[in-house]
Amino acid sequence: MENIIEIKNLTKYYGSLFWKKKKPSLYDLNLTIPDGAIFGFLGPNGAGKTTTIKILMNLIKQSSGEALILGCPPDNVEVKRLIGFLPDAPAFSPYLSAVEFLNICAKLFGIPSDIRKKRIAEVLETVRMTRHAKSKLGGFSRGMTQRIGIAQAILNNPKLLILDEPLVGLDPHGRQELKDIILDQKARGTSVFFCSHILSDAEKICDRIGILCESRLLCSGRLDELLSETGSKLHVSPGHDDIAKEMLSAATETIKRPDGGWELSFQNKEETTQALMAIKEKHGGAVTITSSRESLEDFFFRKIENATKQS
Repeated sequence: MENIIEIKNLTKYYGSLFWKKKKPSLYDLNLTIPDGAIFGFLGPNGAGKTTTIKILMNLIKQSSGEALILGCPPDNVEVKRLIGFLPDAPAFSPYLSAVEFLNICAKLFGIPSDIRKKRIAEVLETVRMTRHAKSKLGGFSRGMTQRIGIAQAILNNPKLLILDEPLVGLDPHGRQELKDIILDQKARGTSVFFCSHILSDAEKICDRIGILCESRLLCSGRLDELLSETGSKLHVSPGHDDIAKEMLSAATETIKRPDGGWELSFQNKEETTQALMAIKEKHGGAVTITSSRESLEDFFFRKIENATKQS
Protein backbone atom coordinates (compact mmCIF):
# COMPACT_ATOMS: atom_id res chain seq x y z
CA MET A 1 0.00 0.00 0.00
CA GLU A 2 1.33 3.40 -1.00
CA ASN A 3 -0.21 5.45 1.86
CA ILE A 4 -0.68 4.27 5.43
CA ILE A 5 -2.85 7.30 6.40
CA GLU A 6 -5.01 9.54 4.21
CA ILE A 7 -6.86 12.50 5.72
CA LYS A 8 -9.19 14.64 3.62
CA ASN A 9 -10.84 17.88 4.78
CA LEU A 10 -10.97 16.62 8.35
CA THR A 11 -12.78 19.01 10.72
CA LYS A 12 -13.80 18.68 14.34
CA TYR A 13 -15.96 21.22 16.20
CA TYR A 14 -16.48 21.28 19.93
CA GLY A 15 -19.38 23.19 21.41
CA SER A 16 -22.88 22.98 22.80
CA LEU A 17 -26.36 24.20 22.04
CA PHE A 18 -25.75 27.16 24.35
CA TRP A 19 -22.78 28.42 22.34
CA LYS A 20 -23.60 30.68 19.43
CA LYS A 21 -20.38 29.73 17.69
CA LYS A 22 -18.71 26.36 17.92
CA LYS A 23 -14.95 26.26 18.25
CA PRO A 24 -12.96 24.20 15.72
CA SER A 25 -10.39 21.94 17.34
CA LEU A 26 -9.34 20.84 13.87
CA TYR A 27 -10.15 22.59 10.62
CA ASP A 28 -9.99 21.25 7.05
CA LEU A 29 -6.97 19.00 7.62
CA ASN A 30 -5.52 17.34 4.52
CA LEU A 31 -2.63 14.97 5.09
CA THR A 32 -1.12 11.97 3.33
CA ILE A 33 1.48 9.77 5.01
CA PRO A 34 3.27 7.13 2.93
CA ASP A 35 3.79 3.59 4.14
CA GLY A 36 7.10 3.07 5.95
CA ALA A 37 7.53 6.68 7.11
CA ILE A 38 8.26 8.10 10.55
CA PHE A 39 5.93 11.12 10.68
CA GLY A 40 6.25 13.77 13.37
CA PHE A 41 3.05 15.73 14.06
CA LEU A 42 4.14 18.99 15.66
CA GLY A 43 2.45 22.06 17.06
CA PRO A 44 1.73 24.10 20.20
CA ASN A 45 -0.64 22.87 22.90
CA GLY A 46 -4.23 23.02 21.70
CA ALA A 47 -3.29 22.95 18.02
CA GLY A 48 -5.37 19.84 17.29
CA LYS A 49 -2.76 17.05 17.36
CA THR A 50 -4.45 14.88 19.99
CA THR A 51 -7.85 15.48 18.38
CA THR A 52 -6.45 14.10 15.13
CA ILE A 53 -5.10 11.02 16.90
CA LYS A 54 -8.41 10.43 18.69
CA ILE A 55 -10.21 10.51 15.33
CA LEU A 56 -7.69 8.10 13.81
CA MET A 57 -8.19 5.77 16.78
CA ASN A 58 -12.00 6.10 16.52
CA LEU A 59 -12.19 7.51 20.06
CA ILE A 60 -14.14 10.50 18.78
CA LYS A 61 -15.97 11.23 15.53
CA GLN A 62 -15.09 14.05 13.16
CA SER A 63 -17.63 16.75 12.36
CA SER A 64 -16.83 16.43 8.66
CA GLY A 65 -14.19 15.07 6.32
CA GLU A 66 -12.62 11.64 6.08
CA ALA A 67 -9.76 9.69 7.61
CA LEU A 68 -8.48 6.38 6.24
CA ILE A 69 -5.96 3.99 7.78
CA LEU A 70 -4.64 1.28 5.48
CA GLY A 71 -7.41 2.33 3.11
CA CYS A 72 -10.17 1.71 5.68
CA PRO A 73 -12.11 3.95 8.09
CA PRO A 74 -10.88 4.04 11.71
CA ASP A 75 -13.80 1.95 13.01
CA ASN A 76 -12.74 -1.07 10.92
CA VAL A 77 -12.09 -3.89 13.42
CA GLU A 78 -9.51 -5.69 11.28
CA VAL A 79 -7.49 -2.50 10.84
CA LYS A 80 -7.41 -1.98 14.61
CA ARG A 81 -5.54 -5.29 14.94
CA LEU A 82 -2.74 -3.77 12.85
CA ILE A 83 -2.31 -0.63 14.98
CA GLY A 84 -0.25 -0.07 18.11
CA PHE A 85 -1.32 2.94 20.20
CA LEU A 86 0.13 4.88 23.12
CA PRO A 87 -2.11 7.70 24.41
CA ASP A 88 -0.91 10.85 26.08
CA ALA A 89 -0.39 10.29 29.84
CA PRO A 90 -1.31 6.59 29.90
CA ALA A 91 -2.80 5.24 33.14
CA PHE A 92 -3.01 1.53 33.88
CA SER A 93 -4.43 -0.52 36.74
CA PRO A 94 -2.07 -0.09 39.69
CA TYR A 95 -2.85 -3.57 41.02
CA LEU A 96 -1.51 -5.47 38.01
CA SER A 97 2.11 -6.41 37.47
CA ALA A 98 3.77 -5.53 34.17
CA VAL A 99 3.49 -9.15 32.98
CA GLU A 100 -0.15 -9.43 34.03
CA PHE A 101 -1.05 -6.22 32.21
CA LEU A 102 0.77 -7.25 29.02
CA ASN A 103 -0.82 -10.71 29.17
CA ILE A 104 -4.29 -9.09 29.17
CA CYS A 105 -3.25 -6.91 26.22
CA ALA A 106 -1.92 -9.95 24.36
CA LYS A 107 -5.25 -11.76 24.85
CA LEU A 108 -7.14 -8.73 23.53
CA PHE A 109 -4.88 -8.70 20.46
CA GLY A 110 -5.62 -12.39 19.95
CA ILE A 111 -2.00 -13.45 20.29
CA PRO A 112 -1.99 -17.29 20.56
CA SER A 113 -1.23 -18.68 24.01
CA ASP A 114 1.76 -20.72 22.79
CA ILE A 115 3.69 -17.59 21.77
CA ARG A 116 2.21 -15.09 24.23
CA LYS A 117 4.79 -15.57 26.99
CA LYS A 118 7.72 -15.32 24.58
CA ARG A 119 6.35 -12.17 22.95
CA ILE A 120 5.79 -10.46 26.32
CA ALA A 121 9.38 -11.25 27.31
CA GLU A 122 10.58 -9.78 24.00
CA VAL A 123 8.80 -6.45 24.39
CA LEU A 124 9.85 -6.11 28.04
CA GLU A 125 13.45 -6.58 26.93
CA THR A 126 12.96 -4.05 24.11
CA VAL A 127 11.80 -1.34 26.54
CA ARG A 128 14.40 -2.31 29.17
CA MET A 129 11.81 -3.38 31.76
CA THR A 130 12.60 -7.09 32.16
CA ARG A 131 13.73 -6.73 35.78
CA HIS A 132 10.42 -5.02 36.64
CA ALA A 133 8.28 -7.69 34.97
CA LYS A 134 6.61 -8.82 38.21
CA SER A 135 6.42 -5.38 39.83
CA LYS A 136 3.05 -3.68 40.30
CA LEU A 137 2.28 -0.84 37.90
CA GLY A 138 1.11 1.33 40.80
CA GLY A 139 4.70 1.68 41.98
CA PHE A 140 6.09 2.77 38.61
CA SER A 141 7.43 6.25 37.88
CA ARG A 142 6.08 8.24 34.92
CA GLY A 143 8.99 7.12 32.78
CA MET A 144 8.51 3.44 33.71
CA THR A 145 4.78 3.67 32.97
CA GLN A 146 5.64 5.21 29.61
CA ARG A 147 7.92 2.27 28.82
CA ILE A 148 5.18 -0.23 29.64
CA GLY A 149 2.88 1.81 27.42
CA ILE A 150 5.37 1.44 24.58
CA ALA A 151 5.61 -2.29 25.29
CA GLN A 152 1.85 -2.80 24.88
CA ALA A 153 1.86 -0.63 21.75
CA ILE A 154 4.39 -2.86 19.95
CA LEU A 155 3.11 -6.13 21.42
CA ASN A 156 1.13 -7.07 18.28
CA ASN A 157 3.95 -6.23 15.81
CA PRO A 158 1.82 -3.40 14.41
CA LYS A 159 1.75 -2.20 10.83
CA LEU A 160 1.16 1.33 12.15
CA LEU A 161 2.37 2.72 15.47
CA ILE A 162 0.55 5.83 16.77
CA LEU A 163 2.21 7.57 19.72
CA ASP A 164 0.91 10.68 21.50
CA GLU A 165 3.83 12.45 23.23
CA PRO A 166 5.88 9.26 23.76
CA LEU A 167 9.00 11.11 24.94
CA VAL A 168 7.30 12.87 27.87
CA GLY A 169 8.49 11.68 31.26
CA LEU A 170 11.67 10.03 29.98
CA ASP A 171 15.16 11.10 30.96
CA PRO A 172 17.73 11.75 28.17
CA HIS A 173 18.89 8.12 28.26
CA GLY A 174 15.31 6.88 28.09
CA ARG A 175 14.52 9.23 25.21
CA GLN A 176 17.49 7.89 23.26
CA GLU A 177 16.34 4.32 23.88
CA LEU A 178 12.83 5.19 22.69
CA LYS A 179 14.22 6.82 19.54
CA ASP A 180 16.15 3.62 18.91
CA ILE A 181 12.95 1.61 19.39
CA ILE A 182 11.10 3.80 16.87
CA LEU A 183 13.91 3.45 14.33
CA ASP A 184 13.94 -0.32 14.93
CA GLN A 185 10.20 -0.47 14.33
CA LYS A 186 10.69 1.31 11.01
CA ALA A 187 13.41 -1.19 10.07
CA ARG A 188 10.87 -3.96 10.76
CA GLY A 189 8.41 -2.38 8.31
CA THR A 190 6.25 -0.44 10.78
CA SER A 191 5.06 3.08 9.95
CA VAL A 192 5.15 5.54 12.86
CA PHE A 193 2.89 8.56 13.49
CA PHE A 194 3.75 10.48 16.64
CA CYS A 195 3.23 13.84 18.33
CA SER A 196 6.05 15.53 20.22
CA HIS A 197 7.11 18.85 21.67
CA ILE A 198 10.77 17.78 21.73
CA LEU A 199 11.81 19.14 18.35
CA SER A 200 15.47 18.13 18.53
CA ASP A 201 14.49 14.48 18.94
CA ALA A 202 11.88 14.68 16.19
CA GLU A 203 14.48 16.10 13.81
CA LYS A 204 16.78 13.13 14.39
CA ILE A 205 14.27 10.39 13.60
CA CYS A 206 11.55 11.79 11.32
CA ASP A 207 11.36 11.31 7.57
CA ARG A 208 8.40 13.65 7.33
CA ILE A 209 6.67 16.23 9.54
CA GLY A 210 3.49 18.26 9.69
CA ILE A 211 3.01 21.43 11.75
CA LEU A 212 -0.38 22.42 13.17
CA CYS A 213 -1.22 25.83 14.61
CA GLU A 214 -4.61 26.99 15.85
CA SER A 215 -6.39 23.95 14.36
CA ARG A 216 -4.90 24.39 10.88
CA LEU A 217 -2.07 22.65 9.07
CA LEU A 218 0.72 25.10 8.25
CA CYS A 219 2.89 22.72 6.26
CA SER A 220 3.80 19.08 5.77
CA GLY A 221 6.33 17.14 3.76
CA ARG A 222 9.73 15.55 3.78
CA LEU A 223 11.94 17.00 6.47
CA ASP A 224 14.96 17.33 4.20
CA GLU A 225 12.89 19.33 1.73
CA LEU A 226 11.25 21.63 4.28
CA LEU A 227 14.49 22.62 6.03
CA SER A 228 16.26 24.98 3.66
CA GLU A 229 20.00 25.33 3.28
CA THR A 230 21.19 28.39 5.16
CA GLY A 231 24.94 28.25 4.69
CA SER A 232 28.09 26.17 4.44
CA LYS A 233 30.56 24.51 6.80
CA LEU A 234 34.30 24.30 6.25
CA HIS A 235 35.90 21.24 7.87
CA VAL A 236 39.67 21.61 8.30
CA SER A 237 41.85 18.60 9.08
CA PRO A 238 44.14 18.60 12.17
CA GLY A 239 47.49 20.30 11.67
CA HIS A 240 46.19 22.95 9.26
CA ASP A 241 45.43 25.89 11.58
CA ASP A 242 46.75 28.26 8.93
CA ILE A 243 43.87 27.32 6.62
CA ALA A 244 41.28 27.97 9.34
CA LYS A 245 42.84 31.35 10.14
CA GLU A 246 42.34 32.45 6.52
CA MET A 247 38.55 32.25 7.00
CA LEU A 248 38.07 33.04 10.71
CA SER A 249 36.98 36.63 10.17
CA ALA A 250 34.16 35.64 7.78
CA ALA A 251 32.82 32.76 9.89
CA THR A 252 29.61 33.05 11.93
CA GLU A 253 30.71 30.21 14.22
CA THR A 254 34.03 28.49 14.84
CA ILE A 255 34.64 25.19 16.64
CA LYS A 256 38.06 23.75 17.47
CA ARG A 257 37.61 19.99 17.59
CA PRO A 258 39.30 17.79 20.23
CA ASP A 259 41.42 16.20 17.48
CA GLY A 260 42.86 19.60 16.53
CA GLY A 261 40.72 20.14 13.46
CA TRP A 262 38.30 23.01 12.83
CA GLU A 263 34.67 23.50 11.84
CA LEU A 264 33.76 26.95 10.54
CA SER A 265 30.19 27.98 9.67
CA PHE A 266 29.27 30.59 7.06
CA GLN A 267 26.09 32.22 5.80
CA ASN A 268 25.15 31.87 2.14
CA LYS A 269 26.86 34.82 0.42
CA GLU A 270 28.33 34.89 -3.06
CA GLU A 271 31.71 36.22 -1.94
CA THR A 272 31.95 33.64 0.84
CA THR A 273 31.10 30.79 -1.53
CA GLN A 274 33.80 31.92 -3.93
CA ALA A 275 36.34 32.14 -1.10
CA LEU A 276 35.49 28.63 0.09
CA MET A 277 35.84 27.22 -3.42
CA ALA A 278 39.25 28.89 -3.68
CA ILE A 279 40.30 27.35 -0.34
CA LYS A 280 39.16 23.92 -1.55
CA GLU A 281 41.04 24.26 -4.83
CA LYS A 282 44.20 25.43 -3.08
CA HIS A 283 44.33 22.93 -0.20
CA GLY A 284 42.53 19.88 -1.62
CA GLY A 285 42.20 16.97 0.81
CA ALA A 286 42.99 19.07 3.88
CA VAL A 287 39.48 20.57 3.77
CA THR A 288 35.91 19.51 3.05
CA ILE A 289 32.87 21.72 2.49
CA THR A 290 29.32 20.71 3.45
CA SER A 291 25.98 22.49 3.37
CA SER A 292 24.30 23.50 6.63
CA ARG A 293 20.54 23.78 6.96
CA GLU A 294 17.98 25.41 9.19
CA SER A 295 17.24 23.44 12.36
CA LEU A 296 13.74 22.04 12.87
CA GLU A 297 13.38 24.23 15.95
CA ASP A 298 14.15 27.42 13.98
CA PHE A 299 11.86 26.31 11.15
CA PHE A 300 9.04 25.49 13.60
CA PHE A 301 9.13 28.82 15.42
CA ARG A 302 9.40 30.74 12.14
CA LYS A 303 6.28 29.02 10.82
CA ILE A 304 4.34 29.52 14.07
CA GLU A 305 5.35 33.18 14.32
CA ASN A 306 4.31 33.89 10.72
CA ALA A 307 0.97 32.12 11.23
CA THR A 308 0.30 34.06 14.44
CA LYS A 309 1.01 37.39 12.72
CA GLN A 310 -1.41 36.56 9.90
CA SER A 311 -4.25 35.41 12.17
